[in-house]
Amino acid sequence: MHTSSTLEVIGQEATPVDAHGEDSARQPNRAPRWWRFGKLGLALAFLAAAGYFFHEQVWTTTSLQGTLTSPLITIRSPIDGVVTSHTTTVGAPIAQQEVLFVIAAHQLDTRLRAELEAKLMAAQKQTLVIDRKIAELSSLRTQLQARSQLHREATLARLEALIGETTADLNRAKAVMERTQIEVSRAKTLSAKGLIAQATLDDTVLAGQQARFEVERFSASLKRLNVERTAAKNGVLVGEGYGDAPYSRQRVDELAAREIEAKAERDSVQQTQQEFASRLGEEQQREATIRTYTVSAPITGLVWNLHIAADGVVARNAPLADVVDCHNAFVEAIMPERRYDDVQLGETVDVKLLGSSRTIAGTIHAVRGHSAVVNRESLAAWLTPRRTREAMTVSVAIDPEALQQVTQGVCQIGRSAKVYFAPKGVGAIGSQRLASLTGFASSAYAAIVPLAR
Repeated sequence: MHTSSTLEVIGQEATPVDAHGEDSARQPNRAPRWWRFGKLGLALAFLAAAGYFFHEQVWTTTSLQGTLTSPLITIRSPIDGVVTSHTTTVGAPIAQQEVLFVIAAHQLDTRLRAELEAKLMAAQKQTLVIDRKIAELSSLRTQLQARSQLHREATLARLEALIGETTADLNRAKAVMERTQIEVSRAKTLSAKGLIAQATLDDTVLAGQQARFEVERFSASLKRLNVERTAAKNGVLVGEGYGDAPYSRQRVDELAAREIEAKAERDSVQQTQQEFASRLGEEQQREATIRTYTVSAPITGLVWNLHIAADGVVARNAPLADVVDCHNAFVEAIMPERRYDDVQLGETVDVKLLGSSRTIAGTIHAVRGHSAVVNRESLAAWLTPRRTREAMTVSVAIDPEALQQVTQGVCQIGRSAKVYFAPKGVGAIGSQRLASLTGFASSAYAAIVPLAR
């Protein structure tokens, strides 16, 4: 080969020729010592590079690309309003529950409050009407009760007078009955002696019987009047032309029933009024709460993006800012998809950040093929593969404490990284690479070592 001939020519010793064309004495032409050491160092450096290449490309599997990322949390406006103030900037560290924005509602919906106020006012007016109705019923019932009382007293007075008259008539009838009984006894004695006629005796007997009947009649009348008086004292009139009670008393009972119904209606309206008042108070408190709304940080992290400035108008659910949690970062790395079966979930790997020699322990928790659909807007940083074909994404969870030690507490989201996978043997592809690398190293060594002589 041309290369071998060249090496042979280079390896031959030159024969000096004198000025007369005769061969001079052959003397060895040795290179300076520094030149030999330089060539030897070059050979050693080449061998070291070949060893590093062998370790990186054959023995150790590494990712093509990688980046440190974290879930992106978007803070959104809870209401329509104006951002009156905000106390943060892009890249500023934030603590959980720290106030970031103050939003004043400029289009507050007050329809519910107006409706509740109208209903409450209507209930109050209805309560006043019912109270007035109850007062009128109570006044009328009082008047009718007075009339009923006067009627009862008059009835009792009349019955007392009738009882007195009947008692006098009864006493008179008893006196007449006693007198007739004496006359009957005398008439019977005279009739037995033949001094009076039989007709006279009969008239006297009949007069005695009539007197007894009058006593019985007045006694019954007196008994009836006593019963009526007792009933009248209890508010019940018993007599001709009366029912259970007089008209005034019946009206009093009717008005009492209507008053009870009105009071029950008032209680119901007052209960509704209290409910409206309670709901109105809650609505007023809610309006006061949302009239100026404070938005706090959901996590301890870093402000990644700002979508609104002070005095900016925002709509409900509009994004205000994006925040990331730097303490829960992970690595997304890209590898050739032909190595998909070589990557296992839960496998332990090593991660190195670009520019750092320290390794960080990591664990594979997700593997996605090239055609997998992923919402990358939910991440603070993502990879754009240099090779768009046959590339898969490997997500690696890393130890937060180790990351903090390496980065010294500085947020490293978006920093490039590289993932080193544990060796699993050389394999067929590794054997081919090893053979070609060994052949190349042997040829290089055979070409360079003679230069160091």
